[in-house]
Amino acid sequence: MKDNIFEVKIKTLTPIWTGGVESKCNRLHETGIIGSLRWWYEAIVRGLDGYACDPTDENSRYKLDQDKFKRAVKSGKSVQEALNERVCPVCQLFGCGGWKRRFQFRIEDAPTTPLHFRTSDNTNKNWLKRVFGGESQNINNLKVFYGDIAFKFIIRGDDDYIRSQLIMLFNFISKYGGLGAKLQHGFGQIRVLEPESANDDTALKKGLKELGNKIQANEFSEGEKVNTPYSLEIFVSLDYDLKPSSLKKFMQNDSHIGNDAKTKENSYIPCAFDLRYKGSGKFGMRKWLEDIKNWEHKEINMLMGVSEKRGEKLTDEDRASSRLCFGMPYKLGNGNYRLRIFGFAPPDILKPNDLKALCEEYMNYVFDKEYKLIYETLGTDIINGKGGTQ
Repeated sequence: MKDNIFEVKIKTLTPIWTGGVESKCNRLHETGIIGSLRWWYEAIVRGLDGYACDPTDENSRYKLDQDKFKRAVKSGKSVQEALNERVCPVCQLFGCGGWKRRFQFRIEDAPTTPLHFRTSDNTNKNWLKRVFGGESQNINNLKVFYGDIAFKFIIRGDDDYIRSQLIMLFNFISKYGGLGAKLQHGFGQIRVLEPESANDDTALKKGLKELGNKIQANEFSEGEKVNTPYSLEIFVSLDYDLKPSSLKKFMQNDSHIGNDAKTKENSYIPCAFDLRYKGSGKFGMRKWLEDIKNWEHKEINMLMGVSEKRGEKLTDEDRASSRLCFGMPYKLGNGNYRLRIFGFAPPDILKPNDLKALCEEYMNYVFDKEYKLIYETLGTDIINGKGGTQ
């Protein structure tokens, strides 16, 4: 059976980040893109009430026992039946110990642009330089990936199911999430250019239905319970349109940090740190939760990620990334900017509808009447085939 070659071409609306040595974005790492696709697929599987192991956990991740697998096949079970008994649906697609990923992956083209940021608060500049520039605190020569990027998937065997799952993933990411690493800093907003079918809502519904049918048929093995906050069932995605005047603080020359070639860049505004964490004036959701909403530090950490407060020091085990991501606002054809906020509601403090309302309250606080909610989507809407509402 011949391999099935499947190509995906995307347009980056905000740059893509994939970390290399010392977390520097020195090239578009195939493993970084696959890791991002897998991470989203795990959340989708869990939202469909399926089991997804944790590949980073020695106790949870799967490793296919080849001897038992071969004995099961020899006893009369099909290869797929024997595999289902021993490997979760995510590992069947993306691979695990003893089982190869169902596709090869190549990046055909990946143009770059200089890394830069914009901030309304000068005190943020040193933090951004330190986090992204490392010991040198110099980001002027760093690159990120921006432009039309071509991906090639070589599927093992002529498998329509694998193709439908990949199309579903790209549809979901382009409409509701982001691709790559550091999504909380605004990277990874994309639009799928080819195949056109990946932009059709039926592609998402078809892929979810096929996956859901397999899960409901109890075809897959289950392992140790995974303690994770990431499940489609508690997912929220919101798209807003902003007037350029609402972002004028980020358009000033003195707000720019990074390569001078990007000083006049306005197709995207890399100000997610200010919007999500803190900036001047009203900017900063974390600051708003603490100063205006009077949330406890522990609750803020559950939603926005763990941070140090009043000089307290954190170990790597204490740190946790934000469950709520702000995209970089990117320019639309009509001159306005589109901002996406997406993430997962911490069940201990918020339901998805509560998180949606909280984001709307924050947007009203920061931008007053210079914004408009375009799409609002709950993970349960996606599961039930409703998609986003306008």
